[in-house]
Amino acid sequence: MSPTETVPEFITTFLRARCPDIDSVGVDDDLVESGVLNSMHFVELLYLIEAELGTEISLDEVTTDDFRTISRITQRFFAQGRSGSGGTA
Repeated sequence: MSPTETVPEFITTFLRARCPDIDSVGVDDDLVESGVLNSMHFVELLYLIEAELGTEISLDEVTTDDFRTISRITQRFFAQGRSGSGGTA
């Protein structure tokens, strides 16, 4: 993640709320392998990102890797000039 990209605060707030036992989550920590992001949390986070972007994200256009780290989430959905968020509103 480049120094000019910032993590949307709602992502870290969401992860902390779902996993209060985890002290901190780094932007490059694997959320899937660590168990921070399970299938239920994935769906909730996807809805939050859709609400933030104001567009629907098709499950056909995302992969688990898009959500593997906070850095990847930020790059995929919130980086300037991103390749699209799969909007099908």
